[in-house]
Amino acid sequence: MSLSLFILGSLAEENSHPYKLKKVLLDTIPIDKMSEGKFYYNFEPLQKKGLIEPVETIQIEKRPNKTLYRITEDGRQFLEQEIYNSFKKVSKVEDLYISIYLLKYADPVKAAFCLEDAIQQEKRRWAAYREARNNEELMKQFRLLDEKQQNAVEFISEHAFSQSDHNIRWMEKLLAFLKKIDD
Repeated sequence: MSLSLFILGSLAEENSHPYKLKKVLLDTIPIDKMSEGKFYYNFEPLQKKGLIEPVETIQIEKRPNKTLYRITEDGRQFLEQEIYNSFKKVSKVEDLYISIYLLKYADPVKAAFCLEDAIQQEKRRWAAYREARNNEELMKQFRLLDEKQQNAVEFISEHAFSQSDHNIRWMEKLLAFLKKIDD
């Protein structure tokens, strides 16, 4: 999941401060807990790249200062491109959650085109793994393992292949979702 992408998308809506954005993220998208530092760390690099900029520092007595940020024009362009890139380079389906949430800042047709290619690559990759399992050299190595190790390899492989099938089916549903948005 790209926290930077979420920050940019949120700032495309309105100027805000990091604490509020973190709360929105945790309240909106089903993700595991994250450390304070992990979220706040993303602001400095975004600012250095010129994608966001501070607009105001709010001082409240006996409270830490709150810096309000806004997205720059370069940040808006970067946001759109990164949404497409996330659909092109899917490694885990969970990494797409933020991009799906921010689809209003991108063209669903372009996102669908990127995802179609990613699905085909994923299918080819797992077909190659399945084919490799029948490789004679690999089978020789497998037979050298003791029974417990063979069982462990089979157990792990079963999970990996079932997870890949599930992820591919989910990405195909996502593709249908993207195409429906454009209708």
